[in-house]
Amino acid sequence: MNIGNRIRELRLARGLTMNDLADAVGVDQANISRLETGKQKSFTEQSLNKIANALNVSLGELFIPSDPKNTVYNNSKDMVKVIQGGDVYRVDLLDVNVSAGPGAFVGSDIIDVIRSIEYNTEHAKNFFGGKPATTVKMVNVRGDSMSGTIEPGDLVFVDVSVNQFDGDGIYVFGFDGKIHIKRLQMVPDKIVVISDNTRYRDWFIDESNEHRFYIFGKVMISQSQSFKRHG
Repeated sequence: MNIGNRIRELRLARGLTMNDLADAVGVDQANISRLETGKQKSFTEQSLNKIANALNVSLGELFIPSDPKNTVYNNSKDMVKVIQGGDVYRVDLLDVNVSAGPGAFVGSDIIDVIRSIEYNTEHAKNFFGGKPATTVKMVNVRGDSMSGTIEPGDLVFVDVSVNQFDGDGIYVFGFDGKIHIKRLQMVPDKIVVISDNTRYRDWFIDESNEHRFYIFGKVMISQSQSFKRHG
């Protein structure tokens, strides 16, 4: 998903030039050009909100391709809303390029998409099983080791309150400084690390290497063309 391409699509559909959009947002044309060409890799929530307002769309629509029939949009559009004050359920999408410290998602298997999405609170609480928004994070998956269950580019909702093995399931965890999304299964004296893509071999966490292993969270739901529950 390329936000720059999407913003360009929306701008052209509204007959706006780069200068028009820059003036509406309060930046110079060069900033808009860098954004649309993908040269600008990070964005503040404030700047994205200004762009969305200038294009007369919701924040969520900046991340929806022009043809939503084959995207997650059909499954989530009723939950996403433009917030004009009031109670909201905000799910952060983690920026792995800048995250650091214990519990931060950094490494090669996960990349961020945006900073946050705001959901209808009532729907979100039902959807996420009553979990508070502070414990639900979303990341975008890179790599095909879980293909068949979670595909490259899928969005994954992670319960970051789970920091230790909590029954068989799919987890986001660190091992030797690299972040993985894998299925973990407990067997006597060890945890089996399983890739649902059979091209990848299973491996193990046991007493000899458990000090190199840390769980960041448990995957609840992945979102591609349809929602899938994993726990």
